[in-house]
Amino acid sequence: MDLSSEEPLGNKANFDGLMLASLSYGALVMLYIQVSQVLVRRPQRGRVFWLIVFYAGALFPLTTIAFIGKFIFIQQLYVHNMGVPGGARHYITTHSGEWANVMSQISTTLVPWIGDLLILYRLTVIWNQRRIVVIPGIIYLGRVAMSVPLLISQIRNVPEPHALTYGLVFYILCVCLNVLATSLICIRLFMMRHKAVRVLGKLQASLYNSAITMFVESGAFFTIWGATYLILRATNSWAQDIFLQSYPYVISLTRMLIVLRMAQDRAWSKDLIDAADVGVLDWEVSSVNSVPLDMQKPSEGGQILSDKFMSESMSSGSLSSAH
Repeated sequence: MDLSSEEPLGNKANFDGLMLASLSYGALVMLYIQVSQVLVRRPQRGRVFWLIVFYAGALFPLTTIAFIGKFIFIQQLYVHNMGVPGGARHYITTHSGEWANVMSQISTTLVPWIGDLLILYRLTVIWNQRRIVVIPGIIYLGRVAMSVPLLISQIRNVPEPHALTYGLVFYILCVCLNVLATSLICIRLFMMRHKAVRVLGKLQASLYNSAITMFVESGAFFTIWGATYLILRATNSWAQDIFLQSYPYVISLTRMLIVLRMAQDRAWSKDLIDAADVGVLDWEVSSVNSVPLDMQKPSEGGQILSDKFMSESMSSGSLSSAH
């Protein structure tokens, strides 16, 4: 928790940020319920199913703990200790070691760890290669390492002289990681849009090629949110706390939207990426109307299917002649 240098405006920004955090958490609860309902009704329970179960089962409880801890700490600050000498900033500095704040800060630190792991995983799926995450992975490890001293400075009851530097470096790495990942995902999806149309057909491909799909799949909303906060922090604006308070809840919300699409089988999958690259969807998991991109070289599955239809037609013709 941070407050800008202007105390009245800082308190206002802190309150507004808490309201946004509450709204974000409420939306997250609704998304988690939807994900749970979809998973219960899901007929196929393979590797992706259990990945979604464990991921959502880790992200939602951590976000809940972060929200409850933050709410209790702010309640103690503005309700029970409103007239404390030195104001809100002094109270936060001298009471950072209270269990509510410690619980909230630890969970707030872990939420982006888990949140960005999903984006790295989606990068490997959408680009269909693991080396694409080398540079984002290095940035991710650097941010994880920087979050440790930042967390320690946030749960101590004494001022940390380098706390501002830790926080600035941490959020710079976070924004760089998400800008890079969002850009790579958007570029790849833009490149795949025509192939998706030729494999799935225009109507079905619209579910994967729409602007909303690209916006959700790339986590663009959180990237914009984080970049806005970093700009406000760099300019020392009093409004920075509005974006800071809801920071972990926005990342949880955007990641849960991706998880929901994965659970509904509406997200780009490895099978769909492979089909778009090759030019035909697997006959076992797609419509028989899928057509190879190279019409001169039909796929093996398509040739077998054609031979089967031809033999059946000849058999029918023979039976008609016999009658």
